[in-house]
Amino acid sequence: MPGWDLKPQGITQVLKSTGESASKLEKYAKSYGEHLTSAASSAGTISADAGSGGSGGEQVQGGLVALALSQYAEHAAKDLQFVAARAGKSLQGVVDATTAYLNGDEQMAQEAQRKALSAPKVDLPGAGKR
Repeated sequence: MPGWDLKPQGITQVLKSTGESASKLEKYAKSYGEHLTSAASSAGTISADAGSGGSGGEQVQGGLVALALSQYAEHAAKDLQFVAARAGKSLQGVVDATTAYLNGDEQMAQEAQRKALSAPKVDLPGAGKR
């Protein structure tokens, strides 16, 4: 197939290595969350309303640092989930494109590659609800 020079054994090794690294993301994300929680709980305390305008929101106890860490974690969670989703989508795209290539279907291989390059959709529970 013109323009393609795939070596399936090399691809298998790269997929295995990358998959092992990507599988550690969950462990790192959990540790990250635990460290943020620990840092937040070690800061002084104040009371602030959660949610927009303070109406109907639950009370959050913590210091200014805890409040800032909480808000940061809320925004960073989507980025972390995007990275994990992108890694998974990219790995699956490589598998799909390689399989199509080995089956002699260059058009399907190109389509699998194109789909793998598109941004994954990350849907966080409760996202956008304030």
